[in-house]
Amino acid sequence: MSDRSRRTFLRDLAALPVGATLGGAALTYREVRSSGERSQGGPASADFDEETVTSMTTRLAGSNDYETATAFTQNVYPAINDHTRPGAAILISDSDLAAALPGVAFIHHPIDGAVLLTEPDSLPEVTREEIERLHPEGVHVDGNMQVYIVGGERYISSDVQRTVEQMGLKTRRIEGDTPIEVAANADQYLSTIHANHRDTTFIADLDDLQTAIPAQSWNAHGGDGFLYIDGNRIPEATQEQLEARFDEAYMYLLGDESKISEQVARDLARFGHVQRIPRGSDPYELSVGFAGYKDIGRNQGWIFGEWPRNIGWGIAESGHNFIFANPDNWQTALPACVESHRGKHGPMLHVEQDTVPDAVENYLTNLTRPHESAPYDRKYNHGWIVGDTDQISQRVQAQLHAMLQEPRGDQ
Repeated sequence: MSDRSRRTFLRDLAALPVGATLGGAALTYREVRSSGERSQGGPASADFDEETVTSMTTRLAGSNDYETATAFTQNVYPAINDHTRPGAAILISDSDLAAALPGVAFIHHPIDGAVLLTEPDSLPEVTREEIERLHPEGVHVDGNMQVYIVGGERYISSDVQRTVEQMGLKTRRIEGDTPIEVAANADQYLSTIHANHRDTTFIADLDDLQTAIPAQSWNAHGGDGFLYIDGNRIPEATQEQLEARFDEAYMYLLGDESKISEQVARDLARFGHVQRIPRGSDPYELSVGFAGYKDIGRNQGWIFGEWPRNIGWGIAESGHNFIFANPDNWQTALPACVESHRGKHGPMLHVEQDTVPDAVENYLTNLTRPHESAPYDRKYNHGWIVGDTDQISQRVQAQLHAMLQEPRGDQ
């Protein structure tokens, strides 16, 4: 295909709501809506960059964080019929990671939500237009609720909620004046629509929030609990949610002993079983530890026919998709967690802007080593690059491409 033909193809493809998957930039609702009125359809693809899409990687990005968030929702939810629309949109604050993290669990079923960013006091235009494009179907087990607002008014104001309601959409706010309360209220709400508290829950420290991001990528896929501790203190709201579990909880600590102390682990043990996710010294190490981690066993209701306990990706072979995000840019990492849900059901690995951490490189190098039983599985590897080159450079994307494509040397 000639360069001119390719550009024509991409320009025509951009007329579809899913056009962001190739160009790497989010289309606004107005662009999608107006594209049908033009004979050639869609915006020109002049911004297409050869490094945006490779055979092993796809970069999804916009000109700002709000557009990058919509690039991921457009990729997963083309919204061309009821089956490709989300159950709800989930609005998280762009200015407080601790309050935003609990909202990622709302991606999982039965909500089936698309995470979008908002400013605390006003709804960005690109977010408003994406909500219009998505036109959420509504969560049937919650009176067809269409938009969830995560956090009290100190995080997302009543003006934002009023703007959404004026769009004719039903909203529900997950209250909380502190991140601890937001997480506890989110856990309680999700237990209500599941008709029971999940026995399994992740425990994160308010002082080490970036380390918790990969676990919420899993929660978009698995829908387990998420609660906070505050240093050496187990807040009362967290204790109440742990006590609400039937018999006892299964708690997974997001951080090693330098992050969550042994004393806190012992204090938590009075609520049930405590286990640390491996390699929790920093966000990069934990993202690798969690990608390879798997814990399978009974839970408190297994004898009555419930699903057994099943935590972690447990990926130790080729043939998977990965989400590559920079934890310093959490505003784009959290919306990208939707790829772990309806997208490619793969883990999130953390990288720096211009460096692939050793832990990630070693994991991918070992992962992509071919095995005699499945020598070509690595051809099905793929990486989703979150954000523009200010967040993850082209150099890093090229390195990730090589790691996913083939092993080093003669291995």
